[in-house]
Amino acid sequence: MGDFSRSTFDRVKHYVGVRLQQGVPLVDADWNELEDIRRFEVQAFLKWFVGDGVPAGNDGFRITAAAGGGVNTIRLTSTASAPANSTVSVDLAHSTAAAALGFTAPNRQASRGLAPARLTGDAAQPFPLTAGMTLSITADGGAAETITFAAAGFSAIGAATAAEVAAAINASATRVVASVGAGDDFVITGGDGTPEHAGRCLAEGRDAVQEGRSAYGSQPLYANSALAAAWGVPVVAPLAAPSSGARSDLVYLDVWDREVTSAEDGSLVDPFIGVETSVRLKREWAVRVRVGGTTVPVSGDGDFTAGHSYLPLAQLARQAGTPAILLPALTDLRPRSLQLAPSTLAEDMLGGTAADYRQGRNRPKVNLRDTINALLTGQLPASQDIPVSPAAGLDVLNKASVVDANGGLVAVWQSARTAGTNQILAARLDPAHPELTFTTAPAITSGGAHLEPAAVALPNGDVLVAYQTGGFDQTGTDVMMKRGPLATIGTQTEQPVANTANPVADQATRAAIAGDQVVFFTHQSSSTLKQWFYRRYRHTDNTFLDGVPVALSATGLTQRNLHCAAAGGVVWVAYADGAKLQTLRFNPVPATSNPQDPPVIDFTFNTAATGALDVFVLALSATDALVCYDDGSAGLGIATCSNGTWTTSHIPDSDTIDGFPTLVRDADGTVYLVSARVLSSSLIDLVLRRRSPISGGWANAQRLITNVQINQTPHPLLVPNLGLWLLWQSNRTNADFDIYAKQIITAI
Repeated sequence: MGDFSRSTFDRVKHYVGVRLQQGVPLVDADWNELEDIRRFEVQAFLKWFVGDGVPAGNDGFRITAAAGGGVNTIRLTSTASAPANSTVSVDLAHSTAAAALGFTAPNRQASRGLAPARLTGDAAQPFPLTAGMTLSITADGGAAETITFAAAGFSAIGAATAAEVAAAINASATRVVASVGAGDDFVITGGDGTPEHAGRCLAEGRDAVQEGRSAYGSQPLYANSALAAAWGVPVVAPLAAPSSGARSDLVYLDVWDREVTSAEDGSLVDPFIGVETSVRLKREWAVRVRVGGTTVPVSGDGDFTAGHSYLPLAQLARQAGTPAILLPALTDLRPRSLQLAPSTLAEDMLGGTAADYRQGRNRPKVNLRDTINALLTGQLPASQDIPVSPAAGLDVLNKASVVDANGGLVAVWQSARTAGTNQILAARLDPAHPELTFTTAPAITSGGAHLEPAAVALPNGDVLVAYQTGGFDQTGTDVMMKRGPLATIGTQTEQPVANTANPVADQATRAAIAGDQVVFFTHQSSSTLKQWFYRRYRHTDNTFLDGVPVALSATGLTQRNLHCAAAGGVVWVAYADGAKLQTLRFNPVPATSNPQDPPVIDFTFNTAATGALDVFVLALSATDALVCYDDGSAGLGIATCSNGTWTTSHIPDSDTIDGFPTLVRDADGTVYLVSARVLSSSLIDLVLRRRSPISGGWANAQRLITNVQINQTPHPLLVPNLGLWLLWQSNRTNADFDIYAKQIITAI
C-alpha cells in the first residue's frame, strides 16, 4: 500500500474542487482529495446520466460460445511455477498455423500474476493443418519456441484432432504445455487487439476495457487463489454443469480500482532520485458466474465486495452432463448503444422502457422514417438488403434454404466460385445476433460439379443436404447426401440417395421432413425415361426404408420442376408435366405396422396449366395446403386443398410477366406471396402480395426488391423470433449473381 498521511475525501460534503493557498505546505492529502473529487464526479456523471452498458458501434464484453462449446480447443499454459507475472503469446507473423488453431490478433496473448498464464485458442477440432505449418510461442520473456507440425502426427491430413495438436506442441515446447479443452468455458469478446478499437463497458460509471478477446478460463483470477488474496478479491471459480436437471446461471462483470506500487510496476521509481514518489490506481475487471443467479450481488450478499461495481452480461443455461457451452445457451443482457439519448425517447416512440431498449428488447427492425414512408404508400417496411456471401462466381439459389433447430436461418445454394465448378455452399444467420449478418460455413462439397441442392433441418441440430453429382441429363449423374452440424458437414461422408445404373441420370433432388422421416424426390432421366421417384429415409437411425427409389409419377415428364413441403406428418407434393399441374398428399408412414410398406398417396388433383414451370407448396396442416404456380397464359394460379377438396383461383393482378411464385405464412395466419415480375430482359423486380386470414382476399402487389438489375428466385422463410425473411439472387454488382437477404417487417 502507498504511504499516505490521511484520506480526507467525503462525498457527502459536496466539495467540487481544492484551492491551494500561497505560502503554505503542499501536503499529500490535499492532492489526493482533489484527485478523488475529480474521479467521483466523472464516475457519478457516467453512472447517472449515461448509464451502464456498451457504446454504439462497440461489442465489448459480449459473452459468446467458444469454438466447439469449449470442447477440443487448444490451451497453452506457461510451465513457470508461480511467477510474479507470467505471459504466453503467439507470434502471428511467424506462425502459419496460428489462425487454424484459433490464435488471432485479438486472441494472441494472455498474462497472469502469481500463477502460470493460460492462452486458449478460439477454434476446435478438426484443425486444417498440413505438414510444415508452424506455431511460434513465447512465454515469460524467454526465447521463442517454434513447433513445426509433421504429417506423421496427424491421423488425417488437413483434419488434425486436438489431442494430436497438443501432443505435437508438447513434444517440442518446454516453456508451455498444451492441453485439450474439455468444455465449461466461453469467450469474452473485446476489440481487435489494439487500444484504439478496444471493447468497452460502463458499470456504475466505471469504464472497463478489453483490447482483445479471451476465454473465461484464461482470466488472471481464474482458479488463482494467490493473486486473489494479493488483490483482496474473490477468486474466479471454474464452471461446472449441474449434477442433474437444468440450471440458469448469471454471467456478470465485476469492476473495481486497485492500487499499484513500484513492487509491481518498476517505472514508478523516478530513476533520477531513486524513490517511489506516487502510486497508481488501476481499473481491474473480472467476468464471474453466479450459479443459479438472475441478479448481480448487492450489499449483504456473501459474494458482494464493497467498492466494486457489477453489471449483468448474459444468462447461461446449463444442462446436466453437458460441459460444452453452445451459443443457444447464452442470452445477451448487456445494455447497448449508449449515446446519451433522452431516456424518454424509447418510451415515447416505441412504448417500451429505456432499459429494455438498451438491452435490445422492443427495438424496431427498421428505422421509423422508412417504416412510416412504407406504410403511407400502403406497403410493408423491410430491412436493408444484406449480402449473404458475395464472391466471384455465379451463385444460384433454389428452394433449399431452411431454419435450423436452433432458429438460425441457413441459406443453401450452388456456386461456381471455386475453379469455375459448381459446389454446394451454405451460410447462417445467428438468431441471437442478426446484426452480425451471415457467417459462411465451409464448403459442403468439393471436387467435381455438384448442383441443385435440397436441405432439411433435423431436430438434433444437424442439417441434411442432398445434391446431384453432375449436370442435368448427364449419363451417370447420381444424387448424394451429407448430414451433420453446419460447421463440419463438409467433412462428413457422402451417402447415396439415388444412384441408378447408367445410362439413367438421377437429378433434381427435393426433400421434406415429416416426423422421423425425410422423403427425397428425384427425377430420373434417360433416352426412354423421364419420371419422378421417391425414397424414404429415417433420420433417427440413418436407415433408408426404401431399398431403391420408387416411381411416383408416370414417365414422359421432361419438366424437372417439383416442390414439396411437410406439415402434420405428411408431405404435400406438386409438379408440372407440361400440360397440367399435378398435386398429391404423401403420407410416408404406411397404414400397416411395417415401415417398409408403401406410403399412402391421396388427395390427388390435376388442373390444366400450360406453363407450370414454377411451382411452390405451402403446407398448412395434414389436411390443408396451398400450391402456387405459373399457369403460363394467365399469370399466377393458386390451388387450395381444404380437407381433401381442391379449388383453383387466379391472383387478380398477375399476368404473363409474373413468375417464380413462393409462399410463406406468419404466426397470425397471413399468407405472403413473393414472386418475380419481369419488366425487361435485364430488369426483374420482386413483388409481394398479402392474403388476409379473415377475408381470404389478396392485396395488390407491392414492389419489394427494386434495382436496375435482375432479381429472381425468391425464397421467403418464417424465422422464430425474427419474423419473415427473404432470400433471393441478384446480379446488381454488374459482375455475376450473388445471394441477398432482408427482413420483411410485419409488426413493430
